[in-house]
Amino acid sequence: MKLRNIALVAALFVGAANMAGAALAQTKIYVVSEDRARRESKVGKEINQTLVTNANAGVDQLGLKTLKAEIDAEATRLKPQTESLTPEALNGNPTLKAQVEALGKKQAEYYQKSNALNNGIERADNSLSQAFFVVLGPAVNTVAKEVGADIVLDSNSAWFAKDAIDITAKVVARLDATVPTLQALRDAMPKPPAGAAAGAPKPGGG
Repeated sequence: MKLRNIALVAALFVGAANMAGAALAQTKIYVVSEDRARRESKVGKEINQTLVTNANAGVDQLGLKTLKAEIDAEATRLKPQTESLTPEALNGNPTLKAQVEALGKKQAEYYQKSNALNNGIERADNSLSQAFFVVLGPAVNTVAKEVGADIVLDSNSAWFAKDAIDITAKVVARLDATVPTLQALRDAMPKPPAGAAAGAPKPGGG
């Protein structure tokens, strides 16, 4: 290739790169934190409080506090009698063995009930998180149009972002204005098609 042609190709390449750079520079990119929107919005706070309330109610209903206290007290009482015993020696003491086995049953009951409660709370949290995401999208879209954004990224996906391009506060304000309560969140969910089961579960939380 002649030197003149090489220079022409190089000039065209630089020009194209400059045009791409200029286009990128004109692109308005903003970020939003989904976690912060959930944490700071009115509906997000109610979601979190509902989960805490349900967890505490479950603890009371299942008697986990009382059961845990009984386990701790019994374990403390039995420790001096069992910590130096071999399995053979424990088997040779039927009364003590029965007490250790009773403690083991209580511990198994506690873990079974705790796991069931945790699984229930996790399911409710997942359901509410999905519902929150449904209303977060329109809020982000509305704010993006207001600020003239070309792209909105999750702040967790960005290595660095200036505070000036973080629109989370605006999104939170939009959520507070449009979906301020858990009931409003439930009302905003897509309605099931006609003929769907009337008893279909609502987003978790009661």
